[in-house]
Amino acid sequence: MIVISTTVPKVQKWLEDAFLQYAPQGSYCLADSEQAIYATTAVSWFPDLDHLEKLPELKLIHSMAAGVEHLNLDRIGTQYKVCRVVDQLHQKGMFDYLQWGVLYYQRFFDQAFVQKRQQRWRQYPQREHAELKIGIMGLGQMGGYMAKQFAALGYQVSGWSRSPKNIAHVSCYAGDEDFDTFLGQAEILINLLPLTENNQGILSKSLFDLLPEQACIINCGRGQHLVEQDLINYLDSGRLRGAILDVFSKEPLVENHPLWQHEKVVITPHVASHAPWSVVVNQILENDQRVIQGQALLNQVDTLKGY
Repeated sequence: MIVISTTVPKVQKWLEDAFLQYAPQGSYCLADSEQAIYATTAVSWFPDLDHLEKLPELKLIHSMAAGVEHLNLDRIGTQYKVCRVVDQLHQKGMFDYLQWGVLYYQRFFDQAFVQKRQQRWRQYPQREHAELKIGIMGLGQMGGYMAKQFAALGYQVSGWSRSPKNIAHVSCYAGDEDFDTFLGQAEILINLLPLTENNQGILSKSLFDLLPEQACIINCGRGQHLVEQDLINYLDSGRLRGAILDVFSKEPLVENHPLWQHEKVVITPHVASHAPWSVVVNQILENDQRVIQGQALLNQVDTLKGY
């Protein structure tokens, strides 16, 4: 039995509709129903942990998305298993978004939009893939996939993660000792890190100082990774060329935020990629059966590491 647990009303409606459409009747329930005491898995987005901790059969707290920062892992600790949703269509959607972002800067489309407003005609050179250096922060299931895809297209790809990785045709860096070297060659820096206590505000002045002159930022991690005023300062100074931002510390982005009006910033409303609802529901159903049977879980999270 799966219980839907969220404190966000619109997400509650999304999950109810998705499970009604894709889950077998009787396989799920709402948090306030009598059947909740039989729940072995909670599908969650900012769940009510006080309520979940009262459910005697609960074994698994399952994020409805790829991220888990909304679950309060410090409180969950090791009392429950935690999983997230990872899917090939989700990965493909993210790559489509990031490839568009890379081409936006590679082909100088950012400059073309400025020139249109100025009614100015200037042609820019066409840069080959092999000339461009892409740096990817985070080499997990999502970031590792992106690194492989960009490398297959012929880009110079480097990646950084907390623990060592080995990806064909990708220069992999790990740990604090490699961080500066990694940043120094990233003309386009893509952030796909999970949000943890250690990396909040990682996209800040100290990081921007280490990037090549006129580097570009694409943030598809979490809004809390970015110190927004530091980014604005570096864009205004000309040190950074531009930024594509899909995530923000507060969403929706408030109407009077200076990022809306900044000509060097592209804003998308947290739409880089989403797994289809059918996939979300089926992965959670599968993991519920696995946790009941004591089998290995799909996309399990290390609650101590946060990813």
